[in-house]
Amino acid sequence: MKFDAHSLKGQGYLISIVSVFLLAFPPLKTAKDPWMVAAILVGAALSIAGMAFRWIADRKTQHRIDRAQDKGQAATARSGQPVPGH
Repeated sequence: MKFDAHSLKGQGYLISIVSVFLLAFPPLKTAKDPWMVAAILVGAALSIAGMAFRWIADRKTQHRIDRAQDKGQAATARSGQPVPGH
């Protein structure tokens, strides 16, 4: 298991998705009304979709941050100044 902040976010989203399944399963077994079954399934699907969208947005933000840092380090290296952290 990785412990950097970005990996922890991904693992947190995965745990949340599993918890949605675990929370939705018991009511599905006892729901008799088709509308109740539909509400449970749609609610679980929307929750998972929301987590997926947040994870995708986080990945895109992280890629932008990484690209900006890479550009800054490249500019610093071209100027002859020492690169921070190296």
